[in-house]
Amino acid sequence: MRNNTKESSFIKELLMGFCLGTANIIPGVSGGTFLLIFKIYERVFSILNKINPVNILYFSSCIFKIVFKAKKADSLNIFIEFLRNNDFIFLFKLIVGAVVAIISLSSLMKYLIVYHYSVTYALFFGLILMSIIIPVKMLKERKAYLILFVILGAVCTIYVTYAVNPYEKIKKKSEIYEVQFLNNQNFEKEKQGVTAFSFTGKYTLDEYGYALICGAVAISAMVLPGISGSLVLILMGAYFEVISAISGLKTLNWDNLAFLGCFFIGIIVGGLLFTKLITAVLKRYYNATMAFLMGLMVGSLYALWPFKKSIIMAQQYIKKDGVICIAQNMRIYTNINEIPQIESQLLFSLGSFIIGCIIMSFFIGKEFRK
Repeated sequence: MRNNTKESSFIKELLMGFCLGTANIIPGVSGGTFLLIFKIYERVFSILNKINPVNILYFSSCIFKIVFKAKKADSLNIFIEFLRNNDFIFLFKLIVGAVVAIISLSSLMKYLIVYHYSVTYALFFGLILMSIIIPVKMLKERKAYLILFVILGAVCTIYVTYAVNPYEKIKKKSEIYEVQFLNNQNFEKEKQGVTAFSFTGKYTLDEYGYALICGAVAISAMVLPGISGSLVLILMGAYFEVISAISGLKTLNWDNLAFLGCFFIGIIVGGLLFTKLITAVLKRYYNATMAFLMGLMVGSLYALWPFKKSIIMAQQYIKKDGVICIAQNMRIYTNINEIPQIESQLLFSLGSFIIGCIIMSFFIGKEFRK
């Protein structure tokens, strides 16, 4: 009976992690919100605060003893006891479930954005619109001065969205590949195509550095109720790049592995540094922080508007499976919003928007149910 209880708890915690991973790959669905729904928000934060230099050093010494010292069984038992006492095993199960969800859903998200852009973003728009209720309900007091923080948050989001033009990034990358293609660089390497653990130079050094920064910022948002890490990646113009790298893990080439490695390092650094900072800020300036988050979400509606001005790129140079090739007449979306025309696409987008509102209303109802 006890074994059945342990097995049930193990599966439950993995499923919690899977839900958290699903939440964090879909812009508008907050991982922090799910932590509140599952009633593990404070528990997870408590675990994260235990990741400090003392415990990291002890963790490393345990690993060293298990690998290099005698009496490995005793060292392993001590190590497991250390993980159990600090609740790190629970955190590990959440992470495993989340990773499985992110890897399994990344290809689907990439497909939806490439082939059903407006409909997909309409769903995101509905999710975020309803999510604004979360920081509103979490306010402990409602005073006029908080409007300033709402405006500040909205202005910050709109400015970032305006500054990061997806078309310009794609055009710049296409020009780099065009030069390589015309100069016939790495011709022999490209002829062979991509193999497991090959390196094709898909990303630049700037992109690796930016991935690290995005990871640090995204993890900071993931732990906040109502704010989605994926939304932050969209605002920073890195969402599609990240899910493309995740969905490309099946090729096992070093480009995707290195890119995601930098992103993961950013997550670790951001998790260790920013979560403690955010906790301190929330304790001292709770209402102002909630108002600022509300502003970020309001401003993000500008970024998530489903109908964007698009530009047809006659020739786009892309690197696919390690080979530079030319894509003809590619539709590239900018960051400029447009008023939609009345057509079937608008009706599908409206339906998707309503579904997004309904989904988020359900989760908000569970979160704030007494």
